This record gives sequence, structure tokens and C-alpha cells, in this order.
Amino acid sequence: MNRLLPLKWSCLCAMVFVTMILVGCSQDNLDEIGSGTSTLEISAGLFSPVQAKSVNAQNKFSGNLNFTSGYIWVSEVEFDGTLERGTSINRRIERSSRIDLMSGEGVPPIDDVIIPSGTYTYVNIEAELRDEDAQPAIVMEGTYTRSDGSSVPVRFEFNSGETFEAETEQTVTLTEDATVIGKIIIDHYTWFNNVSVALMDNANINANGVLLISEEFNEDIYDLVTDGLDESTESEFIP
Repeated sequence: MNRLLPLKWSCLCAMVFVTMILVGCSQDNLDEIGSGTSTLEISAGLFSPVQAKSVNAQNKFSGNLNFTSGYIWVSEVEFDGTLERGTSINRRIERSSRIDLMSGEGVPPIDDVIIPSGTYTYVNIEAELRDEDAQPAIVMEGTYTRSDGSSVPVRFEFNSGETFEAETEQTVTLTEDATVIGKIIIDHYTWFNNVSVALMDNANINANGVLLISEEFNEDIYDLVTDGLDESTESEFIP
């Protein structure tokens, strides 16, 4: 029995040594990702008229179609980034958050996403819309001024579990312990690119006196607007 003790101790020491090597390698790999960590906060907002991709839609509706309130309700957000040295970073957050399009604040907020510090040559935010019940995932409210000068309240509702991909051409540098805002920006003018002024001027008004655009009201306008949803979303990173 006594002869077995040295063998057992030798095996135990070998296991400890291998474990130390593995831990050391893991730490080296972590060091390769970046020095320290940063915090990502998710926000959202609307493009200004001068930012709109569609000059046609801007010329048609700038000054006539104005949205002054609204929200985007997400159920999941995914961050993809590539560090300068080539390391890919992915973070997925499953959280139902209603983000105000004017203030950019979410309820509850998504402001605690920890990502490695460093310089990112590629960043992308993917947002999945909430699709649990009849409540719209996107709402925008404002006013529409017809060609004859009369104005009417306008409300756009979108209810679908669609996923938006918001890329940016920015190179994003994050210092250790910094907080960066990843803002999903919606180009609503591009959404209305295929909608004619005549369609808007002659749109139906609901019982509350609102020009409602939804899956069940003014469907012809709704179908044209939703065709542009995928092509009109970008992201902006604000240190």
C-alpha cells in the first residue's frame, strides 16, 4: 500500500500542473481579445430629413410628414463586432425593452452589455422585434399635411417578429471601462419612398380622426411602407 502513495502523489501533481497550463492558456487567449472591458448601451432614434437615403421621399414628405413620438419594442438584441486584430465578438441579450424613438431610452434599459475594449473595424446590431400579442412592435405618431394645406394626426403601427440588422461604417474604439451607446437609427423617409402623395392625401381616417397606417387600416399604404423596412436601418456608436 505504501508503494502506491508516491504514484498517487505523482498523478495528482501532474493533474495540477496540466490545470495550471490550461488556465494560463485561457488567460493568454483572453488577453489577446483586448485590454479590459467596456459597456454597451442600446438606444434607438429616427433619421433627420437631411440623413434620409431616399432624396425622393425626403422631397415628397419633408415638412409634410412629421413624426414626433414613437417607440420600437425589441425582445432580443445581438451585438457582432470584429476587433482590429481579427477577433470576432458576439453578445446576445434576451430582454423585452420598449425604446423611445425621441429620447432613445429603453424601459427596461439595455445598458449593461459587457464587451472587450479595443478598436472594432466592424460592428453590427441585430434587433428582433417583440411579437407576443396584439401590441405593435413599432409605433410612430405625428402629423401629415395634405396638398391642400389641411393637417391630420398620423399613426403608423407595425406588429411582427421581424429582425432588423443595423450596420455601421464607423471604426469604433472603446477604451477600458468606457460606455458606448449603440443607437439603432430608423430612416422612416425611406419607408415611405414608394408611397405617393395622392395615396397619403386620400388615405382613410379612423373613428378617432387619425390617419392610421396598420396591417388592418390603409393596408395599401402599409404594404408599401413595410417593403422598405429592411433597407432603412443603420447603427451609430456614440462614445
